[in-house]
Amino acid sequence: MISIEVYSDFKFRMKTITMYLFGSWAWFIFTVILLVMLCFYPFTRSIQSTRKLAKKCSEWMIRLTGLDLVVEGEENLTDGSSILVANHASYADPMILAAALPANFAYVAKKELKYIPFGGYVLGKLGTHLVDRRDAKKGADDFKKIMKSSKENDSIIFFPEATFLREKGLLKFKKGAFLTAIKNQVPIVPVTINGSRTFLRSESWLPKKVQLKVTIHPSIPTNNPDYGIKEIMDEARQKMLSTLGEPDLSTKSFQ
Repeated sequence: MISIEVYSDFKFRMKTITMYLFGSWAWFIFTVILLVMLCFYPFTRSIQSTRKLAKKCSEWMIRLTGLDLVVEGEENLTDGSSILVANHASYADPMILAAALPANFAYVAKKELKYIPFGGYVLGKLGTHLVDRRDAKKGADDFKKIMKSSKENDSIIFFPEATFLREKGLLKFKKGAFLTAIKNQVPIVPVTINGSRTFLRSESWLPKKVQLKVTIHPSIPTNNPDYGIKEIMDEARQKMLSTLGEPDLSTKSFQ
C-alpha cells in the first residue's frame, strides 16, 4: 500500500513536470510565431495592417498554448478616439490586449525598449509611442506627440502604473494618460487584466497555464468641467479594482 508521503511526493513531482512541459511548450510557440511575425513585418504597408498582423499572431499564441482567454464588456469600447488604461502585471499584457481588443490601438511604452534588438523597428511599425521617463523635459515633449496623435483619431493604451511587480496589487497611477484624455476631450476606458501575473510573474521566466480574462469597463467622460483629473483617476481605479481581486497599493509607485 502506497503511503500518503509517497503519494504526495509523486503528485508534487508530476505537477512540477507538467508545469515545466507547459512552460517549455509556451516558449516554443511564442518563439516560432514571433519569428513568423518578423518575417511578415517588412510586407505590411501601414500601421493598421501591422497591428492586424500582431493581433492575429497574439491570438495564435494564446490558442496554441491552450490558454483560455475570456473578454467581457466589448460593447463599452467607443467608436471614436479614446484612451484605454489597463493594470500592468506581466510582460504578457500587451500580447493579451492585442488578442482581446480590435487592431486599432497604439501603446505607450518606455523609451528604453527601442534599444532591445529589433525593438525600435517592431514598435515603430506598430505606431507605439515611446516615452522618456527619466528626463522630464523629453518626457513632456513625448506626451505632446501623443496628444497630437490622439487628436488624429488614434486610440491609445496606457499602463498608468508604469511598471509591474511580483507583488499583487494595483500601484499608484501616473497622470499622463488622464491628462492626455482631458486635454483632447476623449473618454477614458478602464480595462482590467486578470491572470497575467500568474501566467508570467515578474522575476520568473516559466509561464503557467491559467485562465486569462480581460474586462472592459464603461467609459468615463472627460468633458465635464466639474469632474477633475483626481475624480477621473479615482473612478478609473475603482472600476479596475472591482474585478481585479488584488489589493489597492495606491501609496506605492514606481519612480
